[in-house]
Amino acid sequence: FEDDGNNHDAVRDKIVRFFQAYLSGTHATVEQRLAVMRECIQSDNPKRRSLGFRMLSAALDGPPWMGSGMNEFGARARDYGYRPNHDQLVAWRCAFLDVAVELGTTDETDLAGPARLTLANEFRGMWQQNAMRDHLVDAARALHARQPWGEGWKAVRSTIYFDYKKRKTEDGSEPVPNSLAALEADLEPHDLLPMIKTFVLSSGRNQWALDEEFDHDDPEKHRNAQLRLEAKTQKLGEDFATADQEIAILGPELFSSKWMPFRSAFGRGLAKGANDRVVVWRALVEQLEKYPDTSFNYSVFDGFIAELASCDPALAQELLDQCSQHYLLRQVLVGLHPFAGFTETDLSRCIGVLDEPEVSAWMYGGILWGDNFAALPYSRIVDLVERLMTKPDGCSVILDGLSMKLHDKDGAVDTLGGELRRLGLVAATQQFLSGHSDPGRSKDHDTERVVAAALQFNGNENEKLAWLDAIFAVIDEKHGYLHDFEGAVQTTAAKIPEAFLDRIFSGDNQAKERRRFFIERGGMDRLPLGKLNIETLISWCAKQSDVSVWPIVGASINLWKTNAEDKSVSLTEDAIIFLEAAPDAHSVLSAYASRLEPRSGWSGSQAETMTPRADAIGALAANPNENIAEAARAVFNEAMEMIERIRKREQRRDQEREQTFE
Repeated sequence: FEDDGNNHDAVRDKIVRFFQAYLSGTHATVEQRLAVMRECIQSDNPKRRSLGFRMLSAALDGPPWMGSGMNEFGARARDYGYRPNHDQLVAWRCAFLDVAVELGTTDETDLAGPARLTLANEFRGMWQQNAMRDHLVDAARALHARQPWGEGWKAVRSTIYFDYKKRKTEDGSEPVPNSLAALEADLEPHDLLPMIKTFVLSSGRNQWALDEEFDHDDPEKHRNAQLRLEAKTQKLGEDFATADQEIAILGPELFSSKWMPFRSAFGRGLAKGANDRVVVWRALVEQLEKYPDTSFNYSVFDGFIAELASCDPALAQELLDQCSQHYLLRQVLVGLHPFAGFTETDLSRCIGVLDEPEVSAWMYGGILWGDNFAALPYSRIVDLVERLMTKPDGCSVILDGLSMKLHDKDGAVDTLGGELRRLGLVAATQQFLSGHSDPGRSKDHDTERVVAAALQFNGNENEKLAWLDAIFAVIDEKHGYLHDFEGAVQTTAAKIPEAFLDRIFSGDNQAKERRRFFIERGGMDRLPLGKLNIETLISWCAKQSDVSVWPIVGASINLWKTNAEDKSVSLTEDAIIFLEAAPDAHSVLSAYASRLEPRSGWSGSQAETMTPRADAIGALAANPNENIAEAARAVFNEAMEMIERIRKREQRRDQEREQTFE
């Protein structure tokens, strides 16, 4: 019942770890573990069954084996668990290997498929143990006799490549064993359907093993291998169409969301070899409708249409029109269009399904930045963005697309143009006001890029003002705390510094307190004013009639730098320049002293962390400016008194903890 998304100290991971040969933390017998694993695999619950196959994988896996740290069970300490010797490890692996073969030769596809894939994934690791090799060969032949084992063939080729061919060129190790070479030859698929299952519809690792001349370390050979495999899988599509086979025989893997990189080439082959392309297309659609999974892969369809675009463009357009009316295919309509030559007609077709409830705004993101859409009129792109603004996640799609459009572009060039800059600001404002959570910081990355481009050029003053209003509305709403969108806020302050600073010191006293708290310590890891030019800050402060702005701003700049060699701390050059320009050195240095504590958490003694920073202030006692030197001595003494109080408090706390422990 555990949430599938929980990857932090997950219970299912702890359970799976009990099935390792070493470092399992348990002395349960092999028979006990086999019984628990079988119970899970034979369950009607898909999650429990999946857990069972993870147990099987863990039992066959290694070396290396990884422990989980402490193995405690209530108050009872536990050791590292069962530690089989060589013969016991062979017996262990054979026991679980027998289960894999038993499951892999059953008629139940829900059991046979995962078992065969699990054994393929663990083949190379087990082959390293000489005593297991004959057992592995027998197991492979048993699986292959039941039905062609393409995953196993790839696993064998992977073992030959990494453990013999590649290693031989490096250190002259042993030749490929005869038994392994013979197994490779026996497992290699030759009939049409097994070849399609292996080259087109197999997922998981070792896709590169499909080509004899592939080389991991040679980019050109890698590219040539890809081209050969695309040509091979396209020919398989042609042969399948020519053989007049039923599409249904290919099963749900044809549309699986798993990574299978050659389905597009296979689709091209289907279109090229079909006697009646419309009939084959309808068969594909009917097969898709049997598996209406919203996360289906549409590569075979886009390959089919791409081939038609080159040989029968009228039919390609007709099928695309049909896709726009189909409840599944319209969800991926943009991607179904051929990569080259996307026209206004195609755009109109795609925009026509935008209001359908099942159509996601994310489908349209590539149109905003992809090179294959670059010929579309600017006005049509603007129209699309305006329409996207009304869709769920539309603002995120817009910001992501415009951010991609700005990638690697010269910031001095107006890449977006006035209207897209305006809409980018509107999208940023709406997204920021609708929700402030951005744990992965991807939204902040996109927003920062778009806002930087929008604020770089003149125009859109109302939208700029609305974006600034949004920032401070959220700051006021959150009582000065803002944990996300740090980059976007920092960049805004750097691009329009005077307007940003004016906002900090505007409003009633309560608003000013919240905003002062925000720039000094409001939850951001990066200081909001951290990107501002120090001369700009000094110039703005000098224009203010209220001199109290100096220490407030001074406490909000980058103050400390650490020497890489001796780890000593000193004030930054900007901090010194600002101090020298300030009308009252004592108030500014007192503001600096308020930042002796790190913004983020620290480990160890707080007093010991603060002392080097206090010493950096104390070093200014030798400054030639007597006002600064005198202020430094006074502030340093005050800081050391505070640090001493903290040190004594820490000592009392530690003593209390020791007494509690005793």
